[in-house]
Amino acid sequence: MGARLTSGECYLVQGTTCCYGIVMKNERCFPTTTYASLHLEAYDAYVGVCATMGLVLFLACIRKLYCIQRVGGSAIQKQVYSLLIVASLTFVARAVDPMSHGFIYDPLVSGVISDICTASLYSVLILSVAFWARIVLSPTDEARYEAPIRAYTALALFLTWFVFVCVRPIYMALPNAPPDRVFHAWHILIQYSMAPFLLLVVSTLVLYFGVRIHRRLQDIRESQDRAAAIHALRQSALKLTLVVRSESRDELPPRLSSDSIDASSVQTNSRILKVLLLMEVLTLAVVAAQVFVLVDFIRHDCTLEREWNCSRGRGHCTPETFPMPFPFLPLTQFLGILVMYWCFRKTRPLTKETVIAEIFSTRSVTAIRMEHGEAGARRGDDDLRLHVQDAGMQDGPAALTVVASNP
Repeated sequence: MGARLTSGECYLVQGTTCCYGIVMKNERCFPTTTYASLHLEAYDAYVGVCATMGLVLFLACIRKLYCIQRVGGSAIQKQVYSLLIVASLTFVARAVDPMSHGFIYDPLVSGVISDICTASLYSVLILSVAFWARIVLSPTDEARYEAPIRAYTALALFLTWFVFVCVRPIYMALPNAPPDRVFHAWHILIQYSMAPFLLLVVSTLVLYFGVRIHRRLQDIRESQDRAAAIHALRQSALKLTLVVRSESRDELPPRLSSDSIDASSVQTNSRILKVLLLMEVLTLAVVAAQVFVLVDFIRHDCTLEREWNCSRGRGHCTPETFPMPFPFLPLTQFLGILVMYWCFRKTRPLTKETVIAEIFSTRSVTAIRMEHGEAGARRGDDDLRLHVQDAGMQDGPAALTVVASNP
C-alpha cells in the first residue's frame, strides 16, 4: 500500500499520514501506538472470540463432512460443508488481527479474509437455489431447464466472488492511486451497493422454490393420508363379524385415529417453514447491516473518518473518540454458518430403502399398492424420484440433500 518505514516509523505519506492501524502522536508514527491500544482489552477479547468460534465451527464442519463422506451423502451436502469449512477457517485466520487495528495484518489481508467468508456463505445460498430448482422440476422439464440453471449458478458465483474477493485487491493495486487510498475505501461503496442486491435476488429465489416444495409436499402428504385412511377403514370393515348382535346393531364401526398422520404432516411442513423463515430473517438482517454500512460510509464522504483522523493526528484520538467498533459483519457471518449447518445437518445413507423408510410408513405403502394393484405400484416406482425429492423436505433442506444424487 505504499507504506514507508523511516527510523522505526511507518508512513503512508511522509510526515503527514501514518500507516493504517497506527495513531499519530506528536507527529510520530510508531508501530506501538496502534488503534487497538486505545481499547486493548476489548480487542484482545474479540481476538479470542474469533479464534474460539472459528475452531469450534471448523471442527464441527470437518466432523460433519467426514460423516457425509462415510455414509455416502449427496453432492450438495459435500459442497455446502466444504464451503462452511472455508468460512470457519477465515475466523481462525482473522483472529490474528481481525480489523488490522493491531498493525499485524495489512488491511487488505484482513479485508480479503473476511470477504472470502462472505463469498462462501453466498455460494451456499446460490447452490441451494440451483438444487431446489431441480427439485421442483418435473422429469420432462429437467433437460430443458438444466442449461439455464447451470448458467444462473455460474453467473451468480462469478459475481459473488468477483465482488467480494477481487474488487478490494484491484482497488488497492490501481496504478497512480494516492498512497493513503486505504482510508478512501471506494471498494466499500462498490461491495455494499452490489452485495445487498445480489443477496436479495438469491434469497427471493430460495423463498420461491422453498414455498413451491412446501406446497407440493403438502399435497403429497394429503394424498398419502387419504389413501392410508381408506385402507384402514376397509381393513376394519373386513374384520367385522357377519353375525351382528341386535343390541350392537346401531353401533358405529371403529373410528380410525389420524392424529399421528396429521401430526407428522404438520411437523414436516413446520420444519420447512422454519428453514425458510430462518433464511429470510438472516437475509434481511444482513441486508440491513450492509445498507447501514453503505449509508454511514457515504455520510462520511466515502472516507473511514475515525481511522483517517487518528492516523493524521487530527484532534485527540482517545478511547472516547475512537471506541471499539461492534463487529456486526462477523456476527452475521457466524450466524450464517450456524444456519447453513443446521439446514443441511441430516446425514443418511443414499439408498432407496432408507429414503422410503423415512418417507412412507408401511401402512401407507401397503394401502397404495392394494388400492391400485401392481400396475399402480410400478407407476409409483417410476414416479419415486419425484416423490422422494418432494418428501425429502420433511427435515428441511437437509433432508433434500439425501436424494440429491439419486438418478
